[in-house]
Amino acid sequence: MNFTTKILISFGTLLLVIILGILLLSYLYWRIFLPPKDNPYEFVSGEHFHLSTKKRVVCIGDSLTHGNMSTNFVKMLGVRLGTDDYHIINAGLNAELTYNILKRLESIIACKPDFVTLLIGTNDVSRQLHLPNKKRGVRRLKLPQEPDEDWFASNLIQIITELQEKTEAKIGLCSIPPMGEDQTHEVFLQSSRYANIIADIATKTGIPYLPVYEKMIRYLSNNPSSPKYPYERRLIEMTFFRFYLFGMTFDEISEKNGFSLLIDHVHLNSAGAKIVTDLIEDFILTE
Repeated sequence: MNFTTKILISFGTLLLVIILGILLLSYLYWRIFLPPKDNPYEFVSGEHFHLSTKKRVVCIGDSLTHGNMSTNFVKMLGVRLGTDDYHIINAGLNAELTYNILKRLESIIACKPDFVTLLIGTNDVSRQLHLPNKKRGVRRLKLPQEPDEDWFASNLIQIITELQEKTEAKIGLCSIPPMGEDQTHEVFLQSSRYANIIADIATKTGIPYLPVYEKMIRYLSNNPSSPKYPYERRLIEMTFFRFYLFGMTFDEISEKNGFSLLIDHVHLNSAGAKIVTDLIEDFILTE
């Protein structure tokens, strides 16, 4: 085998590895942003939509609700409530802000829900702050402006108003979890401000407030953590590879990163998901 042939074989092997890597990453990316199986579109198009007399629970949100980068509290809720009396519909989509929820609200209204929960705002916080992925996220999500607190509040009020006007659902408004577990960090303090905005909106709109933030702060005071990396260290991608390629559980990743409630400064481990599930279950069962 001459030198030229060896070079061509090496180049071909490298090219094949690159192509396979791109295909693998494309598949995983597609899987991350694929809507959950029990999404509103699937529910409305199903045979049981017009026939079922079960109560319909729609959980609206972003990746925390979507549940494929975070412990899936919607599935936990379904196990708790059971399938005999409830349809649990997952209206969470990764990376979304309140603006994106507002744009797809008709699909949620079409489910004719009996209960609706809202857990949204984490991405509004991260896109507002001067983080490395801010401009890229604004472009990818086709946002008409850069996010800020006033825009968040306006969008959230519009979502609630439309649900109140176009459904007969009992609506529960969750505050967002703390972002990161370093209580001195800018992003943690910003998530606290957003939690206060959400609590205020719940009061103004007259709907039940589900104190996710407050419950988690109490949990952290009793179960202090020692995060190994600052918020600026992008752990989400690391979580992605550890979970989807190396088969680690979210709780294992969380423990490795030194968290009590979170996995990667943003997403929930099972302890965090349990807090959300407990609050939503109580909200539904105390109608």
